[in-house]
Amino acid sequence: MKRYLEMKQIEDLSVMLPKDAKEYTYKMLQENFITVQEIPRTPDHAPSRTFYLFHVDLVQLCRSLLDRCYKVMFNSICHREFINREHKRLLEKKQRVEAITATLQQSGADSTQIQEVEDMISPPEHAQLERVKQNTNKLEHSEIQLDETIFTLSMWLKAIGEK
Repeated sequence: MKRYLEMKQIEDLSVMLPKDAKEYTYKMLQENFITVQEIPRTPDHAPSRTFYLFHVDLVQLCRSLLDRCYKVMFNSICHREFINREHKRLLEKKQRVEAITATLQQSGADSTQIQEVEDMISPPEHAQLERVKQNTNKLEHSEIQLDETIFTLSMWLKAIGEK
């Protein structure tokens, strides 16, 4: 709303200690969330006689966030595939056991036979399968949230006429 602000104005407007406001402002500058405009008072551009105005370029910020979202999405997909590759044998074993138990249930086998087949997966393997399932579910959930964020940012860029 204020467009360009000096560091003192940022410190006053943010309800933070001046030290924290400076730290966060320079972190945002370093991460390209904000930009700085130098306005020299004299032709020699001396730092002591120059105004430094901070500004948020929303288009640049949106593009930067989109770029980060794409990188995070790629990393998440790669990590999920890595987990599945690392536990491929165990996941295939679980699928075989599930297929056998489904076949036994359809053929009307008794519960002791079904229990024997289900016992082919040991308790440590069950625990490991549960961890794999939890991790992949978290990654899939984060990918869905990232997809929504990417969609929102892309639509905003389209709405303002950016490519």
